[in-house]
Amino acid sequence: MAADPTSRFADLPLYEVTASDGTTRHVIGLRIPRPTLGTPIGRRMLREGDGVDLVAQELLGSESLWWRLLDANPLVHPFDLGPGDTLAIPPPGTATRATRARTF
Repeated sequence: MAADPTSRFADLPLYEVTASDGTTRHVIGLRIPRPTLGTPIGRRMLREGDGVDLVAQELLGSESLWWRLLDANPLVHPFDLGPGDTLAIPPPGTATRATRARTF
């Protein structure tokens, strides 16, 4: 079963593995190296109380897109970010681009 096209896992390979008990399951491959998201469209300095999820809500329209912000920046754990740190804002991608359900 492939991942939803808007998911952060959309372009990752799906593998079938055998567990130690003999059962098989599907797992998603790791994203190494990190994806190239294009030239950042801007930068945002973090303020006191900012979390990556809140910044994603503000800039990308959904807090569930926090991973797009982290993919666009040097590898760092989200809890290591603090006031004064600056995040590059990624260009719209499949998971952030607005689409219409119907035409007018």
